[in-house]
Amino acid sequence: MTPVWNPDAARIDSAALTRLMRRSGRRDFDDLREFALADMEGYWRDVVADLGLRFRRPFRQVMDLKGGVEWARWFEGGALNFTDTLLAPEGAEDDAIAVIEMSKSGARRDITRAQLGGEVDAAMSRLASLGVGAGDRVAMLLPNIAEAVFVTVATARMGAIIVPLYSAFGPEAIATRINAAGAKVLVSCDGWVRGGKTIRTASTLAAAAAACPGLETVAVIRSLGEGAAKGARDWASVAADRVVEAPALDPNTPWMIMFTSGTTGKPKGTVHIHGGFPFRVAHDTAYQFDFRPGDRLMWYSDMGWMVGPWQICAPLMLGGSLVLYNGGPTSPDSLELLRVARATDVSHFGTAPTMLRVMRAASPELPAELGGHFRTIITAGEVIDEPTFLWAFSQIGQGRTPIINLTGGTEVSGGILSNIVVRPIYPIGFNSIVTDVAAAAVHDGNETATGEVGELVLRRPMVGLTRGLWQDPDRFIDSYWSQRPGLWSHGDLVVRHENGLWELRGRSDDVLKISGRRVGPSEIEEAALADGRVVSAAAIGVPDAKSGQAVVLLIVAKPDVVNHGALADAIREHVGRKLGAGLRPSRVFIVTDLPRTRNGKILRRLARDVVLGHPLGDLTTLENPDSLESVRAAATASKPLP
Repeated sequence: MTPVWNPDAARIDSAALTRLMRRSGRRDFDDLREFALADMEGYWRDVVADLGLRFRRPFRQVMDLKGGVEWARWFEGGALNFTDTLLAPEGAEDDAIAVIEMSKSGARRDITRAQLGGEVDAAMSRLASLGVGAGDRVAMLLPNIAEAVFVTVATARMGAIIVPLYSAFGPEAIATRINAAGAKVLVSCDGWVRGGKTIRTASTLAAAAAACPGLETVAVIRSLGEGAAKGARDWASVAADRVVEAPALDPNTPWMIMFTSGTTGKPKGTVHIHGGFPFRVAHDTAYQFDFRPGDRLMWYSDMGWMVGPWQICAPLMLGGSLVLYNGGPTSPDSLELLRVARATDVSHFGTAPTMLRVMRAASPELPAELGGHFRTIITAGEVIDEPTFLWAFSQIGQGRTPIINLTGGTEVSGGILSNIVVRPIYPIGFNSIVTDVAAAAVHDGNETATGEVGELVLRRPMVGLTRGLWQDPDRFIDSYWSQRPGLWSHGDLVVRHENGLWELRGRSDDVLKISGRRVGPSEIEEAALADGRVVSAAAIGVPDAKSGQAVVLLIVAKPDVVNHGALADAIREHVGRKLGAGLRPSRVFIVTDLPRTRNGKILRRLARDVVLGHPLGDLTTLENPDSLESVRAAATASKPLP
């Protein structure tokens, strides 16, 4: 396969990764990776120095495994408060812009470094006035507004623990997570505007609070200007005249409980520490995304997903700035995020593959003014198909901008596989393993050969790995360590190629097994997307007497497709020709939308449960409930499944 982007000498020479190579005395990326794998201690000491990650007391050891490989401790002997680096990174000026908030109305707030420090101090004071102290949990249900940054940083700085919640959660989902975390305060707002609709939170907050016996206070920020409803406190009226200290902390002190998404079982509260998540996202943003002081990141997401805290921590720790958009990604149309990014001079633009597919379907040819302005394009969260990658490269990047495709997850804080800008980039997969990560693909206990599908594992812990699940150590071991003792099972299916490329093939719990062959859903989905008339696709397996499982393919057609029956037949045959008769879908259902989370991940298991008529379980992470009716209607209209 031919690369679509090759770094020139200037890009390589100026890359943050090259800066780290020079500091470490390494000749190239392969040499740096060998060093990182052989000497984690030396590698991370170089990273700490290169990124200016501040400690109040030096650490003696990067990784301590005395408690077992499952319970690694980090930066032992040291003391820090990661917000020291975030609020005052090396070289940052007080009058430099730290945060830009853009609203749907076009209103803009520019917050300088000095103002950010003052707002964080005020938020710490308000939280202390509400009875929050070190170790207490503070739940946060906020859209992409600057106050989300203030509250998140203030909570961490005072030694408390933030619990970010998905802004579209209903009362039951909110209460489940607040009760699981034992949060004593919930900070929210009076509402927001999405898709032209005003969404008020008063009834949701009241119902959630009534189901949380340990919750002491609901504090409401005036986002719409309406203020707090009865039973809640107005955030601005809470006393902000206390001086609250920012303690020096053990690097293993928790600062965040991030609940993972899923469609079955109770949510898992991953525990992240001061010397973990913030260090990992700063590392990956610098070296994978080539982010440097003065750069500007916009990576649209919900504050309740890991990208929310990622974008709060990383650009600010690295001496750059953050752009927040408080609006919907497809209103007035699917190019809105690009307009906001252009208006705010973003250097690093991040979005999910699903959003790129929506943009591509709506605008095969971008308006010239919306392309070619970014130094780096970032995509993560799910598989990106080659046509969508090539569209983003040619249209958004105008053939000049590297696309950094990354895969990792909430449990590891950052990336495992990624593109880097010091190597050629291909329109599929990843051109490297993240420098210090000891990753492999395995099946039935053995490392897979090149070209074979395997499950992604870690051979050793990595900085940023969750320090367990909140008050549930047994579930932590069972979920990630029990399947292959000594190895972290990440749950992704991957393929390693001879040329060093890696491909993501979906989640292992989404894997199809057709006549004994394990197939990742993305292989089938990419074949469908290659037709050109398909916006998005989800491949699922259903029981089949002959082959064990048969393929059912759900697709969203482009708006100009009129004859859906003909398209379904054509896609079925098209996939069969590309992948072989054994993987030809037994059914192709055309739906109006696919179930997905707000950050674009398609929920295949949920689609499968709808098609098969199974109980749906937890729907709290579902962004678009109407999609379920579309899937159900398509399945009902079809002849019975085998």
